[in-house]
Amino acid sequence: MDIWVNLLSDRLESPNFEFITDFIGGKCVVQKDYLEDEKSQSSSGWLLHVYFRPEEFLDRPFVADIIFRCGTRRREVFSVLLKNDCFFAHMRVKEKTGRLIIAARIRKMLCELDLSKPSGSRQFVVQNFENQLKDGRIFYVNLAKLGQIGGDLFKKWQTVENVQQLSLANETMENRMIEVLMEATAKYDDIVVIRHSFHRLIQLAQTYRMHKLMRVIEENLSETKLMNWDEKILLALQYRMSQLYVQVQRKYLLTPWNILCRIQRLYLSNYAAKSGNASNPYDMIHKNLMQMVMMSDENICIG
Repeated sequence: MDIWVNLLSDRLESPNFEFITDFIGGKCVVQKDYLEDEKSQSSSGWLLHVYFRPEEFLDRPFVADIIFRCGTRRREVFSVLLKNDCFFAHMRVKEKTGRLIIAARIRKMLCELDLSKPSGSRQFVVQNFENQLKDGRIFYVNLAKLGQIGGDLFKKWQTVENVQQLSLANETMENRMIEVLMEATAKYDDIVVIRHSFHRLIQLAQTYRMHKLMRVIEENLSETKLMNWDEKILLALQYRMSQLYVQVQRKYLLTPWNILCRIQRLYLSNYAAKSGNASNPYDMIHKNLMQMVMMSDENICIG
């Protein structure tokens, strides 16, 4: 679904502090509060919160995106998992006046499964113990579905069932890691990658060579605006994400020379501030990234 729904179009300085608008399957509530800091005027500003209140989609989760626009500022939050009454997103605006626009869209409707109970297709038990002092978690999964995702871990479970004739696998993975993996691959009728879990998922996808899961993660990274281009390119280099690499390279690095020089200067100043050593900020920059933007201690950035 690629239909953006306008949630709000108003002025920041308007006397209204709560707005309710129709969103697919329910209502979105936008609340506006002004925070004033007596010590620092630069810290004062508006705090915007958006909540979702379902009417038709009770107990039906879905993934959605939301965009805030205020003057020249823009904040995009992609891949938010919504279910029942829940928080959607927020934005802080330092300006006191200006045009405010908020829009959202549904990315994917989901069908949720209760993995704590067996069903006709979910008979295989995955039991996890983080350590001897904590209780384990039990998940009933469909190995045929997980087999389509691929990866060494799911292949091992299939071997346990087919060769050893067992319907139980014990894993010593951290509880949070196994929960994130099950939520992404088994809990819904499709692979689901949300922004709060992708750091853990990318580790799992690489460790167990889950290429299909890695491609879904790569698609989400390509779209997100909450990550800088240098962070994206480093992830692409580290995890061999060719599509993400090409996308960032075309957008930021295959540019006229004067723009590339600006990127170099901004990048050097940023790392110099972090390192506290303005004379040699190269120590903190990944060597592959330095090569891509043609930086070295033998070059002078001009333009």
